[in-house]
Amino acid sequence: MSYIESSRNLQISKYPDILSIKDLQNILTVGRSTAYRLINDGSIKHWKVGKSIKIPKVFLIEYIENSCYNGRVVTDSLSQEGG
Repeated sequence: MSYIESSRNLQISKYPDILSIKDLQNILTVGRSTAYRLINDGSIKHWKVGKSIKIPKVFLIEYIENSCYNGRVVTDSLSQEGG
């Protein structure tokens, strides 16, 4: 495991198993609109409970792994969309 991977894991481990949009923003260091875009376009799997969006931590980890290890860096795709 690289230094970046281990530091990301330490950062994520501080959060609960079920994340909010605000948690997602903090972990990915993105704004509110980008966080909602990732949810609404299906990039990050989630649940809706009433009006609340709940993101199991495993779904965020899956998104990060797929984004980084498929040769695509998360910020590259977001910056093209103005995120």
